[in-house]
Amino acid sequence: MRNFVTAISVTVAAVAFAQPVAPAPSIWERDTLTGDWGGLRTEWAEKGVDLTLEYTAESFGVVSGGTSRGAVYNGLGYGALDADLEKIIGWRGFSFRISTMWTHGASPGKHAGNELAISNIDAFDGLRLHELYLEKEYGDLHVKLGSLLADGDFVPSMYRETLINDAFGQTASWSANTLNGGPAFTAAGLGIHLRYDLSEAAYVQAGVYDGDIFDDSGGDPTINQHGTHFELGNGQGWTSLYQIGYNGFNVSDGTDLPAWYRLGVWHHSGTFDKNAGGTVDGNSGIFFSLDKLLYREDGDQGLGGFFRYGVAKRDRSRIHTMVDAGLSYTGLIPGRDEDITTLGFLHAKHSGDITTTKSHESLLELTHQIQVSPSIYIQPDIQWINRPSGDNSVNDAL
Repeated sequence: MRNFVTAISVTVAAVAFAQPVAPAPSIWERDTLTGDWGGLRTEWAEKGVDLTLEYTAESFGVVSGGTSRGAVYNGLGYGALDADLEKIIGWRGFSFRISTMWTHGASPGKHAGNELAISNIDAFDGLRLHELYLEKEYGDLHVKLGSLLADGDFVPSMYRETLINDAFGQTASWSANTLNGGPAFTAAGLGIHLRYDLSEAAYVQAGVYDGDIFDDSGGDPTINQHGTHFELGNGQGWTSLYQIGYNGFNVSDGTDLPAWYRLGVWHHSGTFDKNAGGTVDGNSGIFFSLDKLLYREDGDQGLGGFFRYGVAKRDRSRIHTMVDAGLSYTGLIPGRDEDITTLGFLHAKHSGDITTTKSHESLLELTHQIQVSPSIYIQPDIQWINRPSGDNSVNDAL
């Protein structure tokens, strides 16, 4: 795959004014593309309001294999408003988020013939409400209620984040085996999420969500195209996730080699077709994740590795097992301390009961994120896809 990604990120930072007033930093130096808006952004942040605006532009082209040759463009516009309700109206421990996104363009899978999405912004076109929730902190207990993204809480990583193939995000052993992919980017679902911090590093968390984010078992995205069609019940069931984790990065002294361990379980309460015929109640799976710093340089530079394994019930799941692993180096090239180079491998095995022609889809991705400025980056990317959609009649795609 050829990939050229330009992301423009506008975020809010609460930075105190200095006296005397220093010259405004240039576009290549400031943390946000448009600066501080004459102090307005800082003023809002001090009062508890943070605004985020981002745009990602992306182009992929299939140069070998797949189902056809060709290139596509797709883009993602994203905006979010975060409010500290304690600062604004005195609600202690409360915060609020509302976000929206605009997805547009063509899917790279049009030419590759793959099953696992090549791009993590590949979605149906439209402007939609994304997240909408209240969050409350009760000491070590954190509660979120509203329209939520489960993947943001249960599958983040220290070292997988720059990889562009969507399967390095939400694990395919969950997304491929639940109704319409579950509550994950780019479609949130009504739900509640709880996290309890056992210590600075150890935690447990659980979430229960709408069982069908599209509100259509056939997968029609137009019914909830704008993210405002909230429907529960009607046989669509519930999605639930449970996880225990230990994040050594939270207690690192800056000289050690910390690790982050997570063990999770997912369950969907709906009715599923058995691969051998008939129906069955519920589906579930388990997944384990590890991130580990392997070599440390100054600051945030160094080499990290990741590993993840997931398995789901064979008789009712499309993808029975999934494993991914890789390496990520921050500052690999001298003088480019903020650039990130990542290599990832992923293997998704189809359940043997589905069909005799499908076996697995595997992929290898190499990507290099170049920081042009604190708010702009360019990211060339190449992906090799073995057995697109598990179909041995389709040539490996590059």
